[in-house]
Amino acid sequence: MALLSLALFVAAALLAHCASEFRSYDGYRLIFALPSSASHLAVLRNLSNHYDASGHEGVQFWKLRPQLGVPTEIFASPKHREELKQYLQHNRIPHYTAVKDFGKQIMRGATETWRSMDEPTEQCQRPDQFDLGRFHRFDSVVHYLQLIVQHNSAFARFGTIGQSFEGRQLPILTLGYPSNNNSKKPALLVDAGIHAREWIAPVVALHFVDALVNDPQFHSLLRHIDVHVIPILNADGYAHSWTKDRLWRGTRSGPRKGDAQRCVGSEDGANCFGADPNRNFPFHWDESGTSQCPCSQVFSGDGPLSEIECTHLAKFMQNNRDSLKAYLTLHSYGNLLIHPWNYKPKTYPDNVKELRTLANSMAEAIVKAGGTQFEVGTAPDILYSAAGGSDDYAQSLGIKYVYTMELSSGYFGGQFRGFLFPEEQINDEAAKILPGIRTLAEKVRDDAQMDEEKRKLGK
Repeated sequence: MALLSLALFVAAALLAHCASEFRSYDGYRLIFALPSSASHLAVLRNLSNHYDASGHEGVQFWKLRPQLGVPTEIFASPKHREELKQYLQHNRIPHYTAVKDFGKQIMRGATETWRSMDEPTEQCQRPDQFDLGRFHRFDSVVHYLQLIVQHNSAFARFGTIGQSFEGRQLPILTLGYPSNNNSKKPALLVDAGIHAREWIAPVVALHFVDALVNDPQFHSLLRHIDVHVIPILNADGYAHSWTKDRLWRGTRSGPRKGDAQRCVGSEDGANCFGADPNRNFPFHWDESGTSQCPCSQVFSGDGPLSEIECTHLAKFMQNNRDSLKAYLTLHSYGNLLIHPWNYKPKTYPDNVKELRTLANSMAEAIVKAGGTQFEVGTAPDILYSAAGGSDDYAQSLGIKYVYTMELSSGYFGGQFRGFLFPEEQINDEAAKILPGIRTLAEKVRDDAQMDEEKRKLGK
């Protein structure tokens, strides 16, 4: 009894300590604006650009779609929400409060998160002991990948692409049997966790790893192609989202000073950390959907590849560009399947028809598995322009099939959750998404087999 009381006391003390260290979002609201005209959309775009330029986090545009009637999702602090509402009313844009206190949602999920932080990293001795139906700390994810290799050394290899800003090794798992002539096989690269707060993305990547190891339909692919998986690219930001700020998005480089010249009206002028890693790649860097304010959620960095995590990914792509035939980067949320180019509206790569055809096949596979229909298109066409993304960069290197997958609608049981994906829905989400990813991997395999047949006929 005494031991039980002590355990309960220690657990309560841990939760209290974590809560005191965690950023509070008490009173933050999610406001949905409903544009019904082109002028409404223009007003909302200008307002979004204003807050991006200022860099303060009092108002964040989580989703701004270019279609009329689709809600624009705006996250507003208690200090700024009345100002925001007055602005929307002045411009006669219909709006309503979708979530009255987002902080309460965060704290409900955080309690379970903090409990799992107290669990030993190496409590699992076999991959099948690892609970894929839960979110996991960065160290636990690394341990799982190492277990995969220990128990599947015939086709699994563990490595790192480099070190993060704060010194974490960025893990990569390569799955695939050696080729008959020991040459590089055609490969698919999947990454996740570029944006720290999008927790569903890394765990879906782990489900993909599990399927490649244990599901015959997936495993057979490893005879023909290699699959590289980087489950958490932004390791520092991900760790920060567990311990300090659940809605943290960017890297953790810095600090940088957000002076008045770079951040118009910034409230966080002293110490601003991180950059948006998905705005930091060199292809058309900083041309659209970005900010040069270091305090902004979409700060594109001090220059192309200023963020070391992006440098490591870019080098991996460059070094393997001949074998990489497809690249998929997992994000959330929106149920979107995005292909290049994303830096400019109405701009498409030469193979856009192939990209769309394959994307539609991936979306169809998800629907057949019981999932929701994914919308297919470029980011400017269905979401917003965003230059400097890893997807556009991969396409610029000549990687043939490149996609960003925005997982989840953000709604569960009629309630908006956004980035706070409910843990109890993980397995269901992964089961619906994996057939879409398998469709992409099968296309890489089929193309490789077709190329091999052509070579044989040529001889």
